[in-house]
Amino acid sequence: MNQKKEGEMLPQEAEFKIGRLSQLTGVKAGTIRFYEKCGFLEPAKRLPNGYRVFCRRHIYQIRVCRLVFGGFVNRRLRKISRDVLQASRDWNPEAYRKAADRYLQAVEEDIRRTEIAVGLVRNRLEETAEERPVYTKKQAACLVGTTSEAVRNWERNGLFRQRAQYEKRLYSQQELNRMYVIRLLLDNGYSMMAVRSFLGEYDGGSREAAMGQLTEPGENENLIYRADRYMETLLKTQEKARQLCAMADEIMK
Repeated sequence: MNQKKEGEMLPQEAEFKIGRLSQLTGVKAGTIRFYEKCGFLEPAKRLPNGYRVFCRRHIYQIRVCRLVFGGFVNRRLRKISRDVLQASRDWNPEAYRKAADRYLQAVEEDIRRTEIAVGLVRNRLEETAEERPVYTKKQAACLVGTTSEAVRNWERNGLFRQRAQYEKRLYSQQELNRMYVIRLLLDNGYSMMAVRSFLGEYDGGSREAAMGQLTEPGENENLIYRADRYMETLLKTQEKARQLCAMADEIMK
C-alpha cells in the first residue's frame, strides 16, 4: 500500500474507522493495531456497537510512529525516541517539541562521533601522541556518548589499560580515541569479544589482521564498509528526525 506524503491535507470527516485510517496514512491496519497495543496511540473512541473510531489526532500519531520506527539505529536513540512517542500520544505540543528537538540533537551528536571514529580507523589509532591523562571517566563517557559504567565495563574487558582499584581514573586522548572506535563497533553489532580481538591485533601492529577479526565467515564486509552503511543510516535518521521536528508546528495548531 502506498504511503501518504507527509503534510497532506487532513480529511474532512472528524471520525473514521480503522480501514479509513489505514487508507489515509498508508499504514496497514495490523500495524495500526500494533501501535495501539504498544500504547503509542491515544485510546480510540468506542461506539455503542463496539466498533472503534479514530480522530484526526491519530493521523499525526501514526505519522510520528512511522518516522520513529523508521529511524532506529542504536539503543540510545531508541530510548530517546520514546519521549517523542509519549508526547505525541499525550497530545502535549510543548513536550513534543522539546522531545523532537532533543532527538534530532542526539542523532546529530551520533553523526559527529561516528565521523570521528571512522576517521580514526581509516588512519591509525596510535597516531595521536600519548598525552597526560586529561579526561575523567564522566567527561570521556559524555564525549563518546555512553555512560560511565560502560567505560568501566570496557576497562574491565581489557579494551584499554586497566587501573588499580585505588587509582584515580583519568584517560588520555589516545584512550578517548579508542573509546570512539569501541562505541562504533558495538553500535555496528560487534560483540565485546570481537572488539577485544580487533584491538588486540591492532595493538600488535597488524592492521590487516585486525580488520580480519571483524569479517564474519562468508561475508566480505570490513569495518569501514559497515561503518559507512551505519553513517548512511544515521543520515536517513537525521532526515526523519527533522520531519518529526517540523511536525511540532502542525500539532500545535
